[in-house]
Amino acid sequence: MKKKMSGLVALSLLMAISTGLTACGSSNNESAKNNTEKTNAAKNDTKAANLTPDGQERKGKVSVMIYDRGQIPASEGTYDNNRWTKWIQENAPFEEVKFVIVPRTEAPQKMNMLFAAGEGPDVVANYEDVGPFIAKGQALEITDDLLAKMPNYKKVLDENPALKKLTTVDGKLYTVGTISPISPNHTAIIREDWLKKLNLEVPKTPEELLAVAKAFTEQDPDGNGKNDTYGTTMNADSRRVLSHMYGFGNPEIYAVEDGKLTHVWDRMQDWLTFAKQIVDAKVVDPDFLLDKGDKALTDFTNGKVGIFLTGKLSQLNSPTFVNFKKSNPTAKLEAFELPATKYGTFEGYVNGGPSIVGFINSATKDPDAAARYINWLTDPKVSNYLVNGPDGVYKKRDAEGTVVVVDPEKNKIEYDYAADYSIIRTFDLTDDSVSPLANEYYNSYLKSSDPLLQEFGVLYYKMAQIVNKPGAIDPRKWQQTLPALSSELLLQETNGLKAVDDLFLKSLADTGKTAEQAIAEAKELWKKAGGEAVDTYYNEYYAEHKDQMLSTEDFEGLKREPELLPSAKANFDKQ
Repeated sequence: MKKKMSGLVALSLLMAISTGLTACGSSNNESAKNNTEKTNAAKNDTKAANLTPDGQERKGKVSVMIYDRGQIPASEGTYDNNRWTKWIQENAPFEEVKFVIVPRTEAPQKMNMLFAAGEGPDVVANYEDVGPFIAKGQALEITDDLLAKMPNYKKVLDENPALKKLTTVDGKLYTVGTISPISPNHTAIIREDWLKKLNLEVPKTPEELLAVAKAFTEQDPDGNGKNDTYGTTMNADSRRVLSHMYGFGNPEIYAVEDGKLTHVWDRMQDWLTFAKQIVDAKVVDPDFLLDKGDKALTDFTNGKVGIFLTGKLSQLNSPTFVNFKKSNPTAKLEAFELPATKYGTFEGYVNGGPSIVGFINSATKDPDAAARYINWLTDPKVSNYLVNGPDGVYKKRDAEGTVVVVDPEKNKIEYDYAADYSIIRTFDLTDDSVSPLANEYYNSYLKSSDPLLQEFGVLYYKMAQIVNKPGAIDPRKWQQTLPALSSELLLQETNGLKAVDDLFLKSLADTGKTAEQAIAEAKELWKKAGGEAVDTYYNEYYAEHKDQMLSTEDFEGLKREPELLPSAKANFDKQ
């Protein structure tokens, strides 16, 4: 019996131990399972943290340049830490995007300092002259292998031969560009109400331009009984517009004549002759040489100038027009074509077309990261967000496809400072339901509920018609494909151009010196500075590469007849 009891106890103990071991094993298995799930969850969290919201892997770091224009409100933060940079950090496929701030007014100097110190950003997105950086070997060649890592940007290049020409130097890609429709920049504006009062017509020749300017100066067009008006202006913008009238793309100094690249001394002389006639006729502010800022703009805004040759009425400068109308509520402005000269029909600086907007630093430690950042920026969805913001917050599309502002006051604080984050960009214009010109500024302004902006829309539409007129040439644009100079030639060119420009300014105010004499002196100054070597280099380059360089024909192909959308046309017809 005892043996039976002992066996039963032993069996009970064994079962208890076995049950305990089973329970323990079950507990251990459960614990192991939980640990595995936690580990997998942690891995998934880590993996998720390494993915952007649209599923791209975050890898590498990249530094990019951003302008400081002094426009960001304190409530928004700084140019390297604000709502837009945070969106970029969250959505760009990088572990970190570092922003290198460069003051806009000191950009060339600051950039030179950064590169000299070895602190230049990986991606330089800017509007400065990149030639010196290419000449110094500071711009990385974008090889076919590197371009293959930018499929979004490569698509833009493949679809726009003019852009590829612009960004190619000696058969190699060094810069990044963008392309947009041709739009007005420097233009000729005239007081239409003064013309009517004095029974005058819009000038169509240089001689008529001078005659109208004299009438505006001498015949009291504002009717206040005072001798206080000027026919036109002679500040830096005005001098350039007038030089363009003669096919001199000031500060560019070449033209193609008989298939050869030519230094335009003859055009310079004719421009200087005419400019001196304007000054000698006393139809401009006699202190024009002292105008280092906006004196001419102030005179125009105050209603004291009849012909305004300017870049102050481009698409981003509607406040200039509004301020003018507040001071001159009954005044009427008209845009007019630059008078033709024996050299042809020309126009002032134009916006749009192919433009260089940046390059990759040759000293970057991770060229692939720089290429991926450019590719990300040129994703149409990214470009659209950085240009317009989240849908419906700052801008929205109306029924005709035009992007319109939602709340101007909100935009002043949260949006207006952010334009430079999208210097490198592209757009998908394949949507046939939206006119490619739906977002042209004249349509936006004409759709406004503000009568002043509608009136500016009429003026801007006419400006757009002028710059898109077939055959009118901006004599400067095509010269952007001239190659970067060596350090020695660049110094010679810089010194020569400055010496010649200084001489021209002095000659304008010197009644005792003819334009012919000034040009003779200018040629000697150019020669002394080593400028003839620059001419020779460019001539030889053009002779060898002219088929690969931009031409006026390339820009002709980019012009589009301005189109008024129905609602914009309705307001246009009311004006």
